[in-house]
Amino acid sequence: MNFRFFVVVHFILLLIRIYIISKTFIIDDEAYYHMYSKHLAWGYIDHGPIVAFLIKIFSIFSDSGFSLRFGAVLSTCILSISTYVFGKFYFNQKTGMYLSLLISANLLFHINSTIITPDAPLSLFLILAIMGYYISYHYNEKLIYISGFLLGMAILSKITAVFTALAIVTYPLIAKDLKYWIYKKEFHLSFLIAFIVSSPFIIWNINNDFAFIRYQGAHATEEGDLEDFFELWLSLAILVGPILYYYSVIYPLKKIRFLKKLNQNSTYFIYITAVPLIYFITHSIFSKFEINWPAPIFLSGLFIVGIKLGQIKSFSKKILLQIGYSASLIIIITVQTFKPFLPINSISDVTNRYHIYKDLLIEIPKILRESPELRGLRIASNNYQIPSIINFYLKPDLEATCLSIGYHETLYSFIHDDIIGEDFLFIKPKYGRPDWMESNFQSMSFIKEFTAIRDNNIIAKYSVWHLKNYLGKENVY
Repeated sequence: MNFRFFVVVHFILLLIRIYIISKTFIIDDEAYYHMYSKHLAWGYIDHGPIVAFLIKIFSIFSDSGFSLRFGAVLSTCILSISTYVFGKFYFNQKTGMYLSLLISANLLFHINSTIITPDAPLSLFLILAIMGYYISYHYNEKLIYISGFLLGMAILSKITAVFTALAIVTYPLIAKDLKYWIYKKEFHLSFLIAFIVSSPFIIWNINNDFAFIRYQGAHATEEGDLEDFFELWLSLAILVGPILYYYSVIYPLKKIRFLKKLNQNSTYFIYITAVPLIYFITHSIFSKFEINWPAPIFLSGLFIVGIKLGQIKSFSKKILLQIGYSASLIIIITVQTFKPFLPINSISDVTNRYHIYKDLLIEIPKILRESPELRGLRIASNNYQIPSIINFYLKPDLEATCLSIGYHETLYSFIHDDIIGEDFLFIKPKYGRPDWMESNFQSMSFIKEFTAIRDNNIIAKYSVWHLKNYLGKENVY
């Protein structure tokens, strides 16, 4: 592969990402994590705190969609550079370029770099930790402590990192000539550092009635069936591309029995991919998983691809297939975001997430202008998405909130726990009366219904209500 071509591809992809974060509305999940940054804590009911700190750092001078997401773009840039250096120094330049492109030109990482979620810092710190422990185990023991710190940051970013951490901890037990590591104090101290770094999240859970464990435990054990199982793993194949999927999912399962016969370059990365892979496959047979939960297997699996194909003397057609496939998806989704052309309905079009609240942000200020008596009310909904968007773009004097009546607890359950007795300007997604909440209020009156339109298609419906005298979740009027 020509190095100039390698640099040009990275530069074009960077320009695409900068354009996307500059020109699109933030999505509701990003707005929710922005609320994290407005109420910093060592933990939240949904995730660890690192995404909140990342947003806070880059929002110091500008509280905009661009600054909100810039940390995600920067994280991917750091990974693209560091994996190239790692691959070139410990293997060869071709491996370095392959590893770097598997990150930069992949839809999974593209999403992580244009939408700020906990997956962005998870990818950054977990991949750096994976490289750090590989170097520590095989080449330079001095990196063991910083690797422990990075692993702790990965766990603090998103709890799914613990499965890769388990594999890294147990790797010396199965690796040839590395069992001496389990007797070294540096080995144990590095994982003590990881534990100390991630311990504030544990303490937060203890102090908050294990809120994260209760919520995510129920979420992760939600019953699923074989249809959910196949939908998950087929969707992941489409998302990450055929070659990365093969070497992250199928190849480790084929090789796990023969680890002791493989060289150290293969053993480490296959093992730390196989351990979380076995967990995610087994658990997803019985439970309904979200598509981003098994991400850690691809964060380590990309090293299997890069190293395996980097050993081939000639340019690998497999890497061309992988990069070409992923780059095509990135281009298609980017065009669809700004100029929809695909013949799909609004429910299937994921790019509608950038557009679904535009009309809402026009109609709500209009309602408040036309009805001055409503201006002092707190805006509310019964999900976290709508109030988060309202708080980011409209910045009301009273923060909009999620009531969570018959809905799971959210950040708002912790920061707005004193709203009994208040009246609300309530926004309901879809038309119709919020009858299930009637007993929680003294009265409710209809204000307005409207739709969100994109390219002459209805992509969302909203109804607005005046809810008076909130009696609480448990009280009945």
